[in-house]
Amino acid sequence: MKYSAQGKHLLVDFFGVAADKLRHRKQLMAVLCDALQKEGFNILTKTASHQFKGGGQGVTGFVLLCESHAAFHSYPEKGYIALDIYTCGHHQPVKIAKILEEYLRPSYVKRVMQKRGFTDGSKR
Repeated sequence: MKYSAQGKHLLVDFFGVAADKLRHRKQLMAVLCDALQKEGFNILTKTASHQFKGGGQGVTGFVLLCESHAAFHSYPEKGYIALDIYTCGHHQPVKIAKILEEYLRPSYVKRVMQKRGFTDGSKR
């Protein structure tokens, strides 16, 4: 059997982000979902998010896509947010990260793109 499943998995660390931007669950989800829709991703559900209890706590958000998923977890006390986008097909997760970068205005960004699956038809 030959496998042809392949995808792009982008992991982004945003450092030096203003804490107030990292505390707002609804705004973070809106920015992420708007970016996904703008770039042609198909959102299945965008209701999975959680604001941690206690003043100034972070947010976790998850968007289920036809193409896979997008997720984030924020740490306002550290000025940090982690973004995870996995997609198959022609979609470009880097474009989503750029839109979030424009909104968050971090002082430093670290990106890692990982190809997933088998791209040459092998079973390795």
